[in-house]
Formats: sequence, C-alpha cells, structure tokens
Amino acid sequence: MTETGGSAVGTAAGQDAADAPAVLGKLLGGYLLGQAVMVAAELGIADHLAAGSVPVAALAPAVGADPDALYRLLRALAGEGVFTEAAPRAFALTPLAEPLRTDHPRSVRARARLFRQEWVWRPWGHLLEAVREGGVAFERVYGVPFFAYLGAHPDAAAVFDAAMTGGTGSRAGLAAAYDFAPLGTVVDVGGGQGGLLAAVLRAHPHLRGVLFDQPQVVAGAAPVLRAAGVADRCEVVGGDFFAAVPAGGDAYLLSQILHDWDDARATALLRVLHQAARPGARVVAVERVLPPGDAPHPAKLGDLNMLVLAGGRERTEAEFGALFAGASFELTRIVPLPEGAWSAVEGTRR
Repeated sequence: MTETGGSAVGTAAGQDAADAPAVLGKLLGGYLLGQAVMVAAELGIADHLAAGSVPVAALAPAVGADPDALYRLLRALAGEGVFTEAAPRAFALTPLAEPLRTDHPRSVRARARLFRQEWVWRPWGHLLEAVREGGVAFERVYGVPFFAYLGAHPDAAAVFDAAMTGGTGSRAGLAAAYDFAPLGTVVDVGGGQGGLLAAVLRAHPHLRGVLFDQPQVVAGAAPVLRAAGVADRCEVVGGDFFAAVPAGGDAYLLSQILHDWDDARATALLRVLHQAARPGARVVAVERVLPPGDAPHPAKLGDLNMLVLAGGRERTEAEFGALFAGASFELTRIVPLPEGAWSAVEGTRR
C-alpha cells in the first residue's frame, strides 16, 4: 500500500507558543507543496535536469508545459530546497530533488505519481466523516473497496504497481539486515511485480523464490526478475492469497500487506499461510511498527492513510504479537531495517 513520508508535526514539538501559528500554517499548506512536488514528478523534470542546469525556455517544451507556469512551479519548489535557480530562469537539481529522477537508486518518482492520482487524494477530503462515523473514506467516494477499484481500472492498477515496485527498492536493506542464510525457499505473498524478492534473491544466491500475487499483477514480473538476473531461481504464481498460497516455503514474505487489512482480514490471511507452511516456517512481515508516545514516526501518518484508503491499520509490537497468535504463529523478533523506519516482523509457525 502507498507509503507516506515523515511528518513535519514532530518538528513542532519543541516550538514555543509564539511559533505555533507559523508552524500550523506550514502544516495547513502542506498539501500545496505536496501537489507541486507531484506535478514535477509527473512531468519528469528531474530526468531532464540530470545532466545539469536547463533554462525554462528549453525545459518547458521538453516536458510539455507552459513556460511561465513552469517557472512559477520551479521557483516555488526551489524556495523549499527542491531544485535551485542556478541562473536567472534556469534550474538545476539539488540533493533533495535527485530522488525524483526515474533512474535514482532510491527513486520516489513512482510514489509521487501515485499520490497525484485523484483516487488517492480525493478520499482524504472525507477524513472528517471517517473519523466521526468510522468506515473507509475511499469506499464512501467510490463505492467499492480500494483493491476492487484497482482490479476494475487497469490504468490505476499500473500506477499503483509501479509505485509498489519502486518502493520495495528502498527496502532492499531487508536482504542485508535479515538472516536468510538458514532458508532455502522464500515465498513473497502479495509481492507485486517482484522488486523486493528480486533484491533478496540477488543478494542471496543460495535462495529460491516464489512470487505470488494476483494473476494480472504478476503478469508484469518477468522484466523485473530478468533485469535482476534471478528469473531462473524464481517461480511466478498467480492467485488469491485469501484462498491459498504456495506450500513448502521456509519463509513467507509479506511486504506492506498486513497493514492493508483490519485485524479480522489480516488474521484470515495469516491462517492461510499457516495452512501452507510447515512447522517452524517463518512469516517475515515488512512493516513499520508504531512506537509509543509522542515521537514522530512515519507509521503514525501512514495509519491515517490506511484509515482513508483501505480500512487497514499500522500496528504496535503488542498488536503484531496478538495478530500472529490469532493465526498460531509466535512473534519471535523484530529486526529494524536500515532506512525508512521499516522493520522485519518475524513470526514462527507453531
């Protein structure tokens, strides 16, 4: 599911009362800046600036934009450190803008394009109703669950799948941080087009993988697996993970899957995995674990995103323990990953 970034709210914790209106004003206008970044990502501006500074007069026709409007967009973003006006009406990349490049190893362009979609931002306009009355804001707007909508709209699903594939690249630290040495076969359940599984297989040549997701999703996996050089060690299987998953895995990888669902549905999924797994097999859930207290954490805003879009939730360590226990897994450890506040939440089949 879609990621949210860090929150500026935490930076306000140490502000005194005199600063509060200015800080709140910055927060209230946050969606304006977000839209500006999303438009820059959609236009591919960072790709066109990869070789150096480009005048707006030359950049505008290259990205299909009005020159004056494009200048105003870039000027506003430069004021926030995204791009820099290197010469009058000519812009260049900054370190903050670099990840907007499509070819950046930690690219966020696909995620920015996802958040620009109306079917992502429009439900947030109904957060008030969701908080007052419960329920899922997305379903109020579109009349169907989030994933059912994607199933009926291939263009939307393609944008979503691209963001999920790109997002897993930033979590490739799983391959280094988690101990895959004792394992033989890893089944990536809901693994999209294989970005994360490919990174794991590439880092661990002894492993074999099984990529499992809906048939229309895994249909696009072959280029990803071939590009990583792991296609010969990875079986691709289509299906419904609420019905059955491939049996015989030493570990079942769930990356950003459990947080898409409420406790009842998440438990149902884990029980399907329990049926497929042998005793002692592992579930490895890549999730962001909610910390206690007021400290800023991406999972706190991400939890609201789940409330708005899919009806799922982020969870604390205790909540993961209870969730696993409800499906006869034991929470055995939580392994922090190198970036993005992600963790590998490990459960062992009883």
